[in-house]
Amino acid sequence: MQRTLFAAAILATAGIASAQEVTVYGGGLRVKEADQATFSAGAAYSHPINEHLALSLSYLNEGHPLSHHRDGVAGQVWGRTRSNGSGWSFGAGIGQYYYFDTSDLHSQSGALYTNDHGWAAIYSVQATYHYADSRWYNQVQVNRITPSGKDSTASLMLGVGYQFNGVKGDKLHVEGPAADEAITLMAGQGISNSLRSETALIGALEYRHAVGRYVDWTVTALHEGNSAQSQRNGVATQLWLIRSLSPKVELGMGAGPYFNLRVPDGEGQRSHRSGLMTVGARYHLDQRVVAEAAWNRVVTDYHRDADLLLVGIGYSF
Repeated sequence: MQRTLFAAAILATAGIASAQEVTVYGGGLRVKEADQATFSAGAAYSHPINEHLALSLSYLNEGHPLSHHRDGVAGQVWGRTRSNGSGWSFGAGIGQYYYFDTSDLHSQSGALYTNDHGWAAIYSVQATYHYADSRWYNQVQVNRITPSGKDSTASLMLGVGYQFNGVKGDKLHVEGPAADEAITLMAGQGISNSLRSETALIGALEYRHAVGRYVDWTVTALHEGNSAQSQRNGVATQLWLIRSLSPKVELGMGAGPYFNLRVPDGEGQRSHRSGLMTVGARYHLDQRVVAEAAWNRVVTDYHRDADLLLVGIGYSF
């Protein structure tokens, strides 16, 4: 995960040369070795360094081919023909993809699935149509992912994106780093990373402190519900890299250890080590009240990974 976080650090600290870009995608995917087709989806944040160079962080969901549910986070470097103006532009990107793969063990012993993690190379090409006098654009992107010892995939996705102009990227809504502290109460749905994707109602209480213009620190108490696959709660602490898209809107990525007070049983595993990786957005309704939405991935070494989808309201002080 260090390589993706290093790419995130570059995104957080690079000086802005052009508009920051946020894109959402949907499309289809083919698994080469298994000759199977499924859906694909994703979201990306891109930061142009100059007219022909950009960095990006993206989340990719590789659908549900037979016996596998794989998704992950990618950091890429892009070469592009241009980034401003109307009409077409083209780009090619290369980088690393950290994946989470839920695999069917085809076992009769009761251990029905496993959660694997690893790195893969990702290669992408894209064509983008920029509309005149508009910050909106459409994009076609092809991704090729080649993990060692795992099935490789190719996806074709259509996207819609928006450019955020004229923002330096630091925490513009605060007068100083010490001014941004918040307590946020959140609720949502937990989804076990099994082949059945069991769900549960979940809750969280987050304390957030800005330690710099681009860096936050959080401590979060989590309750993951009472389904057979969840039954876990604990406390996570994370460091966040933050980018402001406007004086009210922030995007961020956080990662850190997750200390479990109660855990579901993991077949053959008793170490129960876990971490939490999060992609989140915050909207400052006014000087004191902030809304937050977050996708959290619990990463474990005992095959009990989970997605935690949370929304909430916080108070800044």
